[in-house]
This record gives sequence, C-alpha cells and structure tokens, in this order.
Amino acid sequence: MSLAIDVDNVTAVLLQDGWHQVVENSFDSDAYEFFHEGHSLIGGGRVEGVSATGATWKERDGSRVACPFPSVLAVKFKVTGKKKGSS
Repeated sequence: MSLAIDVDNVTAVLLQDGWHQVVENSFDSDAYEFFHEGHSLIGGGRVEGVSATGATWKERDGSRVACPFPSVLAVKFKVTGKKKGSS
C-alpha cells in the first residue's frame, strides 16, 4: 500500500498551530536554505537534526509559508480518479 499524495491537489496543511489553507495549487516540497544578502546562512541537511527537505505554499492572504518537512503533521488533498480496486 502506498500513501501517494498528489501535491497538486493539497488543499490544507496541518502544523502545530492548526490547519493552513493552500491556495492556487501552490503546495510544493524541495531542499531549502536560508539566505541573507545572497549568502547562504544555513541549509537543511548540513546541520544535525535539520531536515534537508521543506514544504512551502501560498495562503489566502497572499503570504507564503515555508517549514521543514517534519513540521507537517498532516495534509488534506482532493482525490482524483478511481482508487485501486474500486469499480
């Protein structure tokens, strides 16, 4: 069994402070780094205990959220197509 989640259909992300709405199919994940004036300050995976993968999305007010992937407790997503074994 796979818990395949189509990132193009994620509608909300649960963080410790509650559910965050994802707009415009903007949910994405990738390696991340913090920069200042064009110089890398810290990159995920280079510091023990810091995840190299992060998640990001746009919220209703136009702001963007980015967090280390272990901060994501759950996601809500729209299911498209038929499930395996359904008729």
